[in-house]
Amino acid sequence: MTDLAAGKIVDGAPALDPAELAAHLGGLPGWALAPDGKSISRDWRFKTFRRAAQLANLAAWQAEAANHHPDIAFGWGFARVTFTTHSAGGVTMNDLIMAARLDRLAE
Repeated sequence: MTDLAAGKIVDGAPALDPAELAAHLGGLPGWALAPDGKSISRDWRFKTFRRAAQLANLAAWQAEAANHHPDIAFGWGFARVTFTTHSAGGVTMNDLIMAARLDRLAE
């Protein structure tokens, strides 16, 4: 499998079919497909609010740089990031690329 984090974000990316999405999700431990199949999310747990806020900010800055924005929720000891491409009606390669990039930065 190629390095997803090195992929390029492109306008107009189509939603992935279920088989292709499942194959790529296997390379993104911790990311889960929503029951409706239209988004992917990952939860992180931390011992402090500060660390949760740091991850949320990291996701936000990365999103701004790529112009591909997730939903971010965080609070004391937790952060959740959810990617979807509304214009495509589901998960695209852009979402997987952003998830892989966030994983790399969060290590």
